Amino acid sequence: MRTARTTVPGISQIPVADIWKKGRPIAGHGKADHTRPRDGNSTWKITALFGLLFFAGYMVGILKGRSEESNFGKLLAAYYMEAKNFSLFMPLFWNEFGSAFLQAVLVLACGFSAVGSGFLCLYFAARGAVWGLCASSVFMQGGTRALVIHWLLTCLPDLSVFLVMLWLAMQAHLCASGILRGLTGSSQLRLTAQLRKLLIRFFTAVALCAGFCMLGAASGVLFAGVLI
Repeated sequence: MRTARTTVPGISQIPVADIWKKGRPIAGHGKADHTRPRDGNSTWKITALFGLLFFAGYMVGILKGRSEESNFGKLLAAYYMEAKNFSLFMPLFWNEFGSAFLQAVLVLACGFSAVGSGFLCLYFAARGAVWGLCASSVFMQGGTRALVIHWLLTCLPDLSVFLVMLWLAMQAHLCASGILRGLTGSSQLRLTAQLRKLLIRFFTAVALCAGFCMLGAASGVLFAGVLI
């Protein structure tokens, strides 16, 4: 007895290998759906939000520093007007790099949390508030000269580290958003790739911060020797 063979019309003509080719439709089945989430627009929007929160925090810090005198402002003014605090390269470098490294770890940790984007917003707002409070307090206690010295000694490393943290936060936001979507049962394949990119970007950010802090420490020693 022969086994009956049933042939599905056209099944042998389906180009199975073409399923994995990007943008190639499968014959007889219309266009393949390769739609991906458009993370680019949302990433730039959240980056702009981080920048606005930083600026808002900066203005709040300035108003806070100008509205009342504090021991914190006096200590800052005394610190930036003391030449010995900027006379040695290595202690200055390690202070700046230690601060940058801790910030990078904080941003990295936000990328592994479903609510990490919210914590990133708080981080940038708080960072701006500290910047504004420092500048305002130094100006109130030491005048224009102390403020100029403060900016020359800290502007290069702080601004560079801020831009690096903003770059790292872009990827951390994507990972946090992926984890949040994963709680609803979404695929974890894309999330794994995003987390891998976050780790790579973290190590790159640490290396960049080390270079910027070296330049900042060198310029700090130079400016301190001339201005203080």
